[in-house]
Amino acid sequence: MKCPRLSAGLLLATACFTADAQTSTSHQPAVRLNLVAVDSAGKPVPDLTASDLAVFDKGAPQQIVSLRLNESGKPGPVVILFDLLNSGESSRGVVWNAIKTHLAQLESSRPLYLYLLVEDGSLYPVHGLPAGASQDVADDSWVTNVGPLMDAAMKKVTQLRPQDFRAISPTGSQERFRATYKALDDLRASMAVVSGPKELLWITYGIPSAIHLVGGTWFDGVPFLRQLGARFVRSETTVYAADPGVNLERGILNRDSLDILTGATGGRSFGTVDLNRAIAQIQTDARADYSLEYQPPANNWDGKYHKVRVTVARKGVRLQTEPGYYAVSGS
Repeated sequence: MKCPRLSAGLLLATACFTADAQTSTSHQPAVRLNLVAVDSAGKPVPDLTASDLAVFDKGAPQQIVSLRLNESGKPGPVVILFDLLNSGESSRGVVWNAIKTHLAQLESSRPLYLYLLVEDGSLYPVHGLPAGASQDVADDSWVTNVGPLMDAAMKKVTQLRPQDFRAISPTGSQERFRATYKALDDLRASMAVVSGPKELLWITYGIPSAIHLVGGTWFDGVPFLRQLGARFVRSETTVYAADPGVNLERGILNRDSLDILTGATGGRSFGTVDLNRAIAQIQTDARADYSLEYQPPANNWDGKYHKVRVTVARKGVRLQTEPGYYAVSGS
C-alpha cells in the first residue's frame, strides 16, 4: 500500500501506518477493534458477550472470533496535552487558568502527566512521563503545586522563537498540520513505552482536516488523521480531545479533525475544558473497554479504508468504537 501523497510539499516525518490486522488462532488475518460499552446513564457495562454484538465491514456482516474486557491490575496513565500551537493568544490565558483550576481540584485514581505543545512544534513536559518503561503508582501530589509549575513552564516556552505556523496562508496551515502531527506522534511514541492501556487528553482548537491551496486545489488531511489514530491504537492509547469553544482570534474551530482522530482510537471529543468531567469519563470508559476481533474473508485485505459498524442487541447499551481501519494484512 502506498501512503497518500501530501500536496504542495507537506511531508510528514512518519511512516504510512495502518490498523489493525491481527493473526487469529486459525492463522488467518483478523481485525481488532476497541469498543466501550455504557448504559443510558453513562455507567460501564462490563458483561457483554459476542452474542450481544454484530459487526459490519463495508456493510457486510462479519464473524466475531473473540471479545474480551480489557482489565488491568493497575490504572493506566492519563497524559494531558495543552496545545499552544493551535490556540490564539486572546483565548490562551482563559484556558490556561481553567486548566490550573481544574487540575488543582482534580480527583483521579490514575497517574497524571502534563505536556505543552509549544508554538515551535516542540513538546515541553510540565510533569513528564517517567523514563524507561517504569510506571509509578498514582502519586499526583504535583497537581497541588500546578499553578506555579504551569506559570514557570509558560514563562520558559514563551522565550522560544515560534516559527510561522499560524499564518493565514495555505503554506502556514500545512506547516501547522505537519508540526502538530509530528508532535502528537512523538508523544504517542513516548507513551508507548508504558505497557498497557493509557489515554491522551488533547486540549486544543484542533487542526484543519482540509486546506484550500493556491490554484484551487485542496489538501485532504483525513487519511493522515486516520493513520495517526491507527498508530495510537497499536500503542494501546485512546485519544480524547477537549476544545475550549470557538476561537475568536481565528473565527473557526477545527472540531472535525478532533472527531476524526479521537474516533479513530475509540475516544471522544468534549466541547469544554472541564477536566473533572473529562477524566471521570475516561475512567468510566476504561472500566468498560473491550477488545473485539472478527475474521473477514481473504479478499478483504485490499489496502483501502474500510468503514466498520458495530451494533448491540441489548437495550439501553451504547457503544463507542473506531469507525474504520486500513485493510492491510500483516500491518
